[in-house]
Amino acid sequence: MSNISRIETREIADAELDSVAGGLSVSGSVDGLTAKFAPGPNGLPVLTDASVKSLSLTVSDIELGPIAG
Repeated sequence: MSNISRIETREIADAELDSVAGGLSVSGSVDGLTAKFAPGPNGLPVLTDASVKSLSLTVSDIELGPIAG
């Protein structure tokens, strides 16, 4: 049995975002981040591989109203 939490998504209309007075509050955390880079053009590093053990992201201060069902 999988130990992955269900993620709920909802499309947000532009008009709903326009009515947000204070903007958005976004916070989160990352645990166990590993990344590998290779030399790229002009000496800039290019990400070639990455993994994350766990990730948490919270977005708040958006009043979405009732969910149609």
